[in-house]
Amino acid sequence: MLDRPIFMRDSPEMSLDPLSDVLNLANARCVLTGKLVAGNEWSRKFQRNEAVKFLAVVKGSCWVLEESSGLGAFVFQAGDVVITNGAPSITLASRIDSFGGASDEPLKRDAEGNLRIGDGSDFVMVGGLVEVDEQRCGFLRASLPPMIHVNGQTTEATKLRWLLAELVEETLRQRAGSMIAITHLAKLLFVEALRLHIEAAKSMTTGWLTALDDKRISVALREIHAEPAHAWKLEELAKLSGMSRTSFAVKFREIVGVPPLTYLLNWRMRLAERELSETDQSVADIAWSLGYGSESAFSNAFSRATGCSPGRFRKESMQSYSKRRCHGKQRAPEIED
Repeated sequence: MLDRPIFMRDSPEMSLDPLSDVLNLANARCVLTGKLVAGNEWSRKFQRNEAVKFLAVVKGSCWVLEESSGLGAFVFQAGDVVITNGAPSITLASRIDSFGGASDEPLKRDAEGNLRIGDGSDFVMVGGLVEVDEQRCGFLRASLPPMIHVNGQTTEATKLRWLLAELVEETLRQRAGSMIAITHLAKLLFVEALRLHIEAAKSMTTGWLTALDDKRISVALREIHAEPAHAWKLEELAKLSGMSRTSFAVKFREIVGVPPLTYLLNWRMRLAERELSETDQSVADIAWSLGYGSESAFSNAFSRATGCSPGRFRKESMQSYSKRRCHGKQRAPEIED
């Protein structure tokens, strides 16, 4: 277990950036898992995957179909990024009328290690995986919709296109330090895609990501993340957001999905889980750092929220950590999984 300082109100880990907080909590790391090259008429079905994945088109375009997300069939072209989060199977095809005959048979690799469909190279796509700590990724996965499609053709997407170009160049040139460069560029690409989605969604949708761009609700979210140990009251959060108590409570729940104080409780519990699984700090110290007046008050809240006591959670986390170390890190799934 890591021996790092307890999460306290003045800790540098506390920020006014909820998205960074959630990504850090999940220990999110982005890795490339493969390149797909396709040509002429082709189609391919990708089976459901529980992981958070991202796809980016380097060259050409294709059609994408994922019925359950509500996006329907859409064009996926150079510069675009798609993020999937536990989404059902999706189908890619060179033509909109080719979805029906899509195969999900294992793909073959060419001499360069690229996955191949059809003949030629009219279409090139890279795929990546967002690796997370399985014990602490629940908040991240709950925050992301099943599928996000980011249009890379807009003026606002200039940085996204640049990051994709740099990422591809690093994979091709394999210069000294390329592994580190590829990892950081992939994560920057993922974050930039989320930013563009947040800005484009605005008031058209609801959800945690949308709340980050809401001028009023985002104020409350930032304050909760900056000071989770503070004894926040509904009236105080509403005042900071420039709204009446009732209007704030209704709007927060409509956008985020849960009432403000429930969100505060949930965030505290996720932080508590991290401290219990990664530090040797006492339960009493963790309780104090998260704003609880006593160890028993914290233990009762933690047990109600998670279904087990802090002590039991810590013991099971340690056992799980030991097993992961014994078995070693598993290889990331390929792009076609």
